[in-house]
Amino acid sequence: MHLVLSRVQEDDFDELLEVQFRAFAHLDMHTAIMGKNTLEMRALAKEKFVKDMREDPTDCWMKLVDTATGKIVSAAQWKIYSTWAPLASHGEFKADWFEGKEREAAEEMFTKFMTIRSGHMYGHSHVLLYILFTDPNFQRCGAGSIHVKWGTELADRLLVPCWVEGSPDGYHLYEENGFKDVQYVNEKFGDWLLEYTVMKRESKTQYEAGRSIVFT
Repeated sequence: MHLVLSRVQEDDFDELLEVQFRAFAHLDMHTAIMGKNTLEMRALAKEKFVKDMREDPTDCWMKLVDTATGKIVSAAQWKIYSTWAPLASHGEFKADWFEGKEREAAEEMFTKFMTIRSGHMYGHSHVLLYILFTDPNFQRCGAGSIHVKWGTELADRLLVPCWVEGSPDGYHLYEENGFKDVQYVNEKFGDWLLEYTVMKRESKTQYEAGRSIVFT
């Protein structure tokens, strides 16, 4: 398999989101925040991602395409905060796709997740691996490592740390690429489990006396 890395374009999102929802089918957090895998929910996700791509200067989507089929195998969304500035408020999160206690649990989960993120990451320059997924039929093909290497090399060039909120399935990938544990989260919200590890990789490059020093 020959994979080519390139930027995601707006017309990629229909295909990309089909892969994303399949990849995260068993991850409670994705279902709670993004909804179930339906045409309607994928359309809502597309609307949000396209808006971010157009309006958020930190937003950067990358894709890996199998040259034999032309299909998207894997994708990653990065947030590149090369200079920190207070983030624009996106308003209160409302899980309108659920009702009753299910909706309440989804909204509580999102609030908890964002509180933890802001406590660790907000206020300083960094690169955040926002989303990473690979088609379930092509996992263990090295796609995740390609994305992570791209982002960590960028962070090194910017002289900033790289952060990720790693699911249990992705934990070892990040550990192998130099990320260290900062906080393990395991909490139930209704029937859903919020489980992940906040991980940080320090920049391997520092700038001193007019020259870059790389730490191996």
